[in-house]
Amino acid sequence: MAFLMMAALLFLSPQCRAANDHPLAVPTVPLNEYGLVTIENCPTTHDVLEVKLLDGEYAINRVEIYADGMLMQSLPISEEDAITRHIVHFLDANFDGNVDILIGPGCNREYSTLIVWDSDVNLFVRATNDGFTVFNGEFYYEPERSAVYRMTSSSAFETTYTLMLWQGTDLQSEQVFLQVADPSYYDSYRVKNRYTVRGYYNDEDYISTDNPKEVYEPWDKWLVSPFAD
Repeated sequence: MAFLMMAALLFLSPQCRAANDHPLAVPTVPLNEYGLVTIENCPTTHDVLEVKLLDGEYAINRVEIYADGMLMQSLPISEEDAITRHIVHFLDANFDGNVDILIGPGCNREYSTLIVWDSDVNLFVRATNDGFTVFNGEFYYEPERSAVYRMTSSSAFETTYTLMLWQGTDLQSEQVFLQVADPSYYDSYRVKNRYTVRGYYNDEDYISTDNPKEVYEPWDKWLVSPFAD
């Protein structure tokens, strides 16, 4: 029954709905000065969809998605994924023209869960990041490149940006951009210079320099002061 209701919402309703009044309509999200979608600019409400988070014993254990007040889909969530921050954002995270749902703050040192529309099965599914269902870090989305960036930082003197591309519903890491104030303090990173761009899987260094002018696109947008001074 739920499947039939969802099919009616998705395939019959567009004939009598405006484009922005469809369950999968992507909200308008302004890009920042670098052409990126940031989580703080993504709306927390949708014209058609409503997301309800159901509490388990320790954390959220189920996500219910409603369209026009009717239950569209119910997704179980493992409490081990530790969704404890009740923040819902709507965006097109995988650049397919359909709305996706991010649950959590989407910021550094916090965990988030991403639910994307999978057109192969016509269902919302849990996205993965390198095979893991938990998304950790601050995320930025670049529609022009169909790329996603994750920022993590352990201190004010180090930042790591990871370039990721979608393979189906898995967001796979491709390259990392490491910035450190003093390479001698970060032996575990195996860096010789303040700026390093490295392959995520092959550990090959594409850039290793102390000169910020030698950092090229798309990494130059992430140059951090005082490293770049």
